[in-house]
Amino acid sequence: MNTKLIRTPIAYGPEGQPTGAGAEHSRSVAPTVGDSARAGLGPIKISAKNIKVFYGEKQALHGVSLDIPDKAVTALIGPSGCGKSTFLRTLNRMNDTVPGARVEGRIEMDGEDINDKKVDPVLLRAQVGMVFQKPNPFPKSIFENVAYGPKIHGLASSKSELEDIVQSALKRAGLWDEVADRLHAPGTGLSGGQQQRLVIARAIAVEPEVILMDEPCSALDPIATAKIEELIDELRERYCIVIVTHSMAQAARVSQRTAFFHMGNIVETGDTEDIFTNPRERRTLDYITGRFG
Repeated sequence: MNTKLIRTPIAYGPEGQPTGAGAEHSRSVAPTVGDSARAGLGPIKISAKNIKVFYGEKQALHGVSLDIPDKAVTALIGPSGCGKSTFLRTLNRMNDTVPGARVEGRIEMDGEDINDKKVDPVLLRAQVGMVFQKPNPFPKSIFENVAYGPKIHGLASSKSELEDIVQSALKRAGLWDEVADRLHAPGTGLSGGQQQRLVIARAIAVEPEVILMDEPCSALDPIATAKIEELIDELRERYCIVIVTHSMAQAARVSQRTAFFHMGNIVETGDTEDIFTNPRERRTLDYITGRFG
């Protein structure tokens, strides 16, 4: 099996064609391909259906269904412990590494079940990269941090090709100009914001299709946060991005779709502008206005 899980794009019907700027957007709990297209987004990249997650006897998710469009940022919001990060980890099978964890339901990426036995989770995680809350560069040089993935996946056939991959990834992560003259310095010596961009460069160096971000700015100062948010906005033109955030302002700034989680369920999902200006559910309104959470 190659590093691509599947290459066949998902087709969608005439009702999914983009409409004018004044068109009404659907805000159903499980958006369809047509919803995403009307919002000016790509077709559905990931479709999660009736996802239940158990940690031993404790159930963390209760039948969550969510369609995630390509070439867009989908924000997962909700109070602590509501299941956002648990759901995020189901999208690249990180829960496989948790003792006692069990996932039920179906998650498709480009129409293929990612939990199928024939899917190699290592290759899946190359396609679906993860950026964690705390920057976690390897104890290696800046160059080796980015080169590690392409090396183990055999993406470079020569030293010069590997150097090109590293340079391209650092440029796309907005870090090249800051580190070009010290590529062999330790990655752990960078500032917090630079480390997070290094981790993003490491993720995109293996040419993923999806990038998952679990509160990527919560440990950063406002200036570093602004740089990461600018980077996310640039990356969405090329990738499907899913971000967990506790910041309502950040979700409003960077995402095009938002899903509100509460007590292991999705209460509401839709276009970000609709969720923040005209939510359908009272619990959504109470959360985004700070009445609870």
